[in-house]
Amino acid sequence: MNTPKRLYKKAVYGPLCQQTLEAVLKRELLTNFGFENMGAVADVLIQRFLEIIATYAPTDQHLRPYQTLVLAVDKHEQFGYGKSMETCQLVPVIVTLITPEELQEVAQGARFPDLRPRVAARILQEAYHQGGVLPFSTVGLLTGLHSSAEIGRAIAIFYEQNPGVVLPHSGTIFDMGPTLTHKRTAVVLHHQGLLDLEIARRMNHHPSAVARYINDAERVKQLWQEGKAPEMISFITGLSVRLIKEHIAILQDLQPEPPHEPATP
Repeated sequence: MNTPKRLYKKAVYGPLCQQTLEAVLKRELLTNFGFENMGAVADVLIQRFLEIIATYAPTDQHLRPYQTLVLAVDKHEQFGYGKSMETCQLVPVIVTLITPEELQEVAQGARFPDLRPRVAARILQEAYHQGGVLPFSTVGLLTGLHSSAEIGRAIAIFYEQNPGVVLPHSGTIFDMGPTLTHKRTAVVLHHQGLLDLEIARRMNHHPSAVARYINDAERVKQLWQEGKAPEMISFITGLSVRLIKEHIAILQDLQPEPPHEPATP
């Protein structure tokens, strides 16, 4: 391309290069955030920020009526002591606040509070099927329940109406919170002869968490059958007395009487 033509194109199209989102962001960094002499660093940051936006605020997905986009914890996240939500990997998920079928029920006279247990359960399942796990607090915001206790009661009602179902939420997937419903289910299924992987599949659960529940249950079972009291079992295993008593309650359901009378601590 000859020089005059190149200069012409630069004059005509060059200004358009400054009318892009990247150019606007770079100008902002250079003029207002101290990046005057770090243009290359600004370029790298901008590209990374745009990648994050594309991942967590996708525009190529079509929301249907009464749907919304929320961020959930990646279901493969590994929680440990001291790990905070700020360091967790998040994934965007689309959840439905109310389905056409549920809306039809409301139109026919159903009370929305009566639908909440089912709606809350469905939202948890929708998020999990997209690779994310929601805490009760998020589900509460989406369903108009303003405390974890309220959403907990709604989930408890769902469990009463659907025995044997284990919902995927922070408590069941990451073993967070006081509920023992998922532990009880894992232990009962193990007692029935199912393998850990099959139990994990049925419970929408991570296999390592299932293995931990069963290992804890087996340790408690052995010590309980030896006649040791909950306080002594707690001392030996490092598990809380409350958790020991809950495991013993499961064992008593499966095996009503221990071989020996529990010893005093």
